[in-house]
Amino acid sequence: MAETIILEASKREVTGKQVKQLRANGVIPGTLYGPTFEPISLQVNGLELRSVLIQAGGSHLIQLSMGGEMHNALVRSVQRDPIRGHVLHVDFYRVRMDVAIRTEIPVITIGDKVALEKAGLILIHEMGTVEIECLPGDLPAEIRIDVSALRTAGDTILAAQLPAFEGVTYHVDPDAVVVYATSATQREAEEEEAPASVEPELIRRRPTDEEEE
Repeated sequence: MAETIILEASKREVTGKQVKQLRANGVIPGTLYGPTFEPISLQVNGLELRSVLIQAGGSHLIQLSMGGEMHNALVRSVQRDPIRGHVLHVDFYRVRMDVAIRTEIPVITIGDKVALEKAGLILIHEMGTVEIECLPGDLPAEIRIDVSALRTAGDTILAAQLPAFEGVTYHVDPDAVVVYATSATQREAEEEEAPASVEPELIRRRPTDEEEE
């Protein structure tokens, strides 16, 4: 189980355009919701939230301390200013410690990557995250895979080779490639053969009251 992170929060009374003033004061609006749980409008310190997002991402269990109560939660979504990247709003998903959840966990590579570079090989990540199911208390912070065994172009690590954790079930095709080694020349050939991407038309959505300035 990963170390629990505590974030102080308080109930939020202001809504709509008044939320702009909260952000100007370094306070970020948010919502806490979950199954069989009435959603709560809340607010958190922007600097503290930034630190938590760096540590936790969306896969690390957080304890929200609010009104003398502790709520176990995950960061479910973060809305950011499209230009400046500032956090506008954050959603927390309240979990029950006795009910299993499904979530994405980051995949981290470890091991001797210098040997790969000396051999003229490049490590390609096919999976940045992997979906798992477990009780909230059993959530691993990350999935580490050792790439030291990759020595030649074409060597791969499959999902079936991911490390086992007690109480954790992977929801992924066991034959799916997680990472593989390739040569620089082979990688260039793959990129040249890849079809050109088409830029999607930008669809603008109407901002919510909390996002309006």
